[in-house]
Amino acid sequence: MNKRFILVASALVLTSACATQSTELEIQSLTNAPEAWVMAEDESEAVLTGWLEAVNDPKLRALVDEALAANFEISAAQGRLNRARAILSQSRAAQGPSLSAESRASISEGLGGSADTSSYTAALNASWEADLWGRLSSASAADARTADAAEADFKATQQLIAASTAQAYFQLIEANQLANVEQSNLESLEETLGFVSIQFERGLRSSEDIALIRADVETSRASLDLANQARRDATRAIEILIGRYPSASLQVGSKTPERPAVSVIGLPVDLLTRRPDIRSAKLTLLGQYARTQTARADLLLRLSAQASFDGTSSALEDLFDPSALAASLLINGSQVLFDGGTRRARIKAADADAEIALANYQLLLLDAYNEVETELDRGRVLERREVFLSNALSEAEDALQFSRFRYELGESDLLNVLSIQQRVASLKAELARTQRARLDQYVSLALALGREI
Repeated sequence: MNKRFILVASALVLTSACATQSTELEIQSLTNAPEAWVMAEDESEAVLTGWLEAVNDPKLRALVDEALAANFEISAAQGRLNRARAILSQSRAAQGPSLSAESRASISEGLGGSADTSSYTAALNASWEADLWGRLSSASAADARTADAAEADFKATQQLIAASTAQAYFQLIEANQLANVEQSNLESLEETLGFVSIQFERGLRSSEDIALIRADVETSRASLDLANQARRDATRAIEILIGRYPSASLQVGSKTPERPAVSVIGLPVDLLTRRPDIRSAKLTLLGQYARTQTARADLLLRLSAQASFDGTSSALEDLFDPSALAASLLINGSQVLFDGGTRRARIKAADADAEIALANYQLLLLDAYNEVETELDRGRVLERREVFLSNALSEAEDALQFSRFRYELGESDLLNVLSIQQRVASLKAELARTQRARLDQYVSLALALGREI
């Protein structure tokens, strides 16, 4: 090995070491999370450890368990994890020696009076490549990072499916409530129609009142039909999540679970260890860097050894006679001198993949922080909105009661009654949507914080 080769190899190793330090410093700089959440009023704003248990709904618990066992996205994530682990096993095996055995038998029948001949051979072969520059260990490290990232992705998929199932469940409860609101509104309108019809027959109400209430009844029937369709759609959505046929046959109630109380939310830096998708992105980045080391090491000398132990004999019983045995050892060194720039192009491609992984990691961190800040903001807005809507509904129901009383006394017109009745129905629907949105926000915040199911 000449001095020039030693200098080139040393330079490549030093370059790799500097790149390692640079990459680690870049990752460290990206983990400088803010000291506190901007939208958190204090450090005791939200508790989300075991969010599913906190919701305390047995039906939801059963549906999430079913989804975790039967959802096909989780099955696919498990398959990807198994594949990554198998590739890692292959990569680790490549670092050790390989051993193979072979045997041959040759029998020739003589023609024209020549003697028959036979030959028997048995051989044991071993081969091993020295990992001089870390090419094999870097490849194994990259595959290990990929397997760990696949495990984190599997965990992230489980969390996502559990959250999606819970939110689909809340959506179905809301759909049931909205259908009930439309049904109640229709019954109220039909009751009003009956009263107006009697008054009309007595000459106390005009045909305009009859036409107006009939129009509202038909409109309400159309709205009820749409509400029932929305309920079936919501049912099918959750059936798909839990791995069932979308028959719209799943039955749940119409009572919204109570949103759990909240306490400690934690700090932004906690996301780096809590969220499996962030762990996966970091592992992917480190794996891509290990592949750049593998590509650089591929420029250098390869050293391998091959050994064989074999025996050859014309008689099978003499095959292992010491005089028929032979052993050999071959040390092989190889160095690519010219490949048209193929290996250096591979290094550039590996470096580019590492840059992409670094950018993806940085973007994911910003997105993660944004998700938490957004959900904290949304939670405060929705909490106030529920209070405002509850107050508005109470006032509207009082107004409807007074309006009906005045209409029956002939002091108010039917249009005013119908207008207030429609406002009451709209407020009930909006309150149901807001209560569902608060539960959605609770689960979304738990998911954004990387909390356990």
